[in-house]
Amino acid sequence: MVTFRLRVAPSPDDAAAVGCTIPVVVLGDVNLSLAKGSSVEIEGALAERRWKGPGGIRQSHFEILARMARVL
Repeated sequence: MVTFRLRVAPSPDDAAAVGCTIPVVVLGDVNLSLAKGSSVEIEGALAERRWKGPGGIRQSHFEILARMARVL
């Protein structure tokens, strides 16, 4: 299993399209040599994790559960 963060840059053409960072979990036997700025192809599913934090406040985050990842 390999984990890393995928940074999505904001769109320069659309002020409403903000950037974000999405955790990626690659399941299975994977050998990736990643460096900052690497181009990566990922196949998988988007998953939402939900929980209640301190004070019963609902929290969530999204992550990509990848079946395949390769450096381009």
